[in-house]
Amino acid sequence: MATLASAVLTASTAHAGGFVTNTNQNAAFGRNLSQEAIIDIVGAYANPAGIGLLEPGWHLSLNNQSAFQTRTIESWFIDRQRGPFLNGFVNGQANTSATKTYKGKATAPVIPSFDLAYVADRWSLAAHFGVVGGGGKCEFSDGLGSFESKVALLPSVMNTLSGQQAVAGYAMNTYMRGKQYYFGGQINATYNILDNLSIALGVRGVYATTNYYGYVSDISAVMADGSQVPVASAMTPMVTQLATAVPELAPVMAQVAGVAGDVRLNCDQTGFGVTPIIGIDWKINDHWNVAAKYEFKTRMRLKNKSGESASGSALAQLDEFADGKKVPADIPALLTLGVQYSPIEAVRINAGGHVFFDKQATQYGHREKQLDGQGWEITAGAEYDVCDWATISAGWQITNYGLGKDSRYITDMSFVTNSNSIGLGARFHITKRVALDVSYFKTLYHHYDKHHDDYNNVSQNFGTLLGRVAENVAGVAAGIGIEDVAAGIDPNSDPRLAVINDLGTRMEGLTSVQTPGHDRMTRTNDVIGIGLVFDF
Repeated sequence: MATLASAVLTASTAHAGGFVTNTNQNAAFGRNLSQEAIIDIVGAYANPAGIGLLEPGWHLSLNNQSAFQTRTIESWFIDRQRGPFLNGFVNGQANTSATKTYKGKATAPVIPSFDLAYVADRWSLAAHFGVVGGGGKCEFSDGLGSFESKVALLPSVMNTLSGQQAVAGYAMNTYMRGKQYYFGGQINATYNILDNLSIALGVRGVYATTNYYGYVSDISAVMADGSQVPVASAMTPMVTQLATAVPELAPVMAQVAGVAGDVRLNCDQTGFGVTPIIGIDWKINDHWNVAAKYEFKTRMRLKNKSGESASGSALAQLDEFADGKKVPADIPALLTLGVQYSPIEAVRINAGGHVFFDKQATQYGHREKQLDGQGWEITAGAEYDVCDWATISAGWQITNYGLGKDSRYITDMSFVTNSNSIGLGARFHITKRVALDVSYFKTLYHHYDKHHDDYNNVSQNFGTLLGRVAENVAGVAAGIGIEDVAAGIDPNSDPRLAVINDLGTRMEGLTSVQTPGHDRMTRTNDVIGIGLVFDF
């Protein structure tokens, strides 16, 4: 049941860049997705060394972006047409198919950022503030398949253990929500070694704040007559029957009923990390400019403050969210390379690339080791000064996350898929010293199909539970057998042992159940940006 805790990890609205890193830090990004070699105040984040090649004086950029995203997972297991999901009631509504579609909505109407720079003769100083990771909240009002599948298998477990077909389905209430913000403030110092060659050193402080909230409650068995009965109550006849035949089994069977207890989570996480940054920019001539930047890995440990969590046996499964625990959540190192070509003064053509060193960024449970390779991006963009007061631009970006096939790194609880992004917009020069940026970009995500031999480990999890029950049943049997032999009674003729043997046979059948499944995942993403640029 504790998958609830992991399910709300879908909080991040990371809308461009790597798993954790947001590379779109201003409205100008939306109209030209290739900023690696731009020479502009908005390059304080993307190309800090280029700041030294601006006109002397002060430069300021103020921005806001609004991101709107959906995440959709189509899930089924055991049988796509007649699987267990078909027999469920979630939040009071009956499932209409064995293939379920789960949809999460992520909104971030306010994603602010600003850049400030002072350019002198050789030395320049620049500052940037923005949301460098996360940036909003995501909620799944009807949960996810990774949790519901565990509840969906309960009717089969209960019917098998009781030897009857009294349970026709299941019911549950669930809700999941997550919020995630990584605020980054950085300072860069740039030095012009030559008139056309500059280097930059910088440091970014990253403050992370998240909240994960969710619950799964009122798990019930739907009986053959349509009534909904709490699982523990539905199991009472079976437990009573077994307790009457073999009193020693009563506490053992209570373990199975206990798996359906309510789970609630309300966990805040905070953490701080430091990112050293180096960069270089070489303006070869009036036509060509090349630049590079390297951001070192940010060591991040998030400290939990949990107001609510599961109780009893489920608490150990919520270990990641235990109160006071520090959870590793590194931001990976990032290398960017870019080039800008101006065939004529009014036209600028950009191209670039990013490499995210995701496999070296430590995550909880070392999830990074499950990646097939590093993440990477290729970008391109172009700008055209159509007149003295207007510049139009467009850009493109391809993103690959190094997932491989049927990746264990992603689940319906936390996933990204490879994508293409396109953007367009304009800069309007209101005066000689004030300009307005407007932009819109959309990300077109690929579908990601993930096949499970054991859907979200549901069979393994129940197998573990039943294994513990089987050990206790075996202990009861051994105790009875030894006692009966000592009393001179043939254990093979004891009806209690016959009950235990029958129960053991049914449990063996459960542990051999095959639970293949499938998730088809995709996302949508739309971002609108607006910004003001001042030169003074």
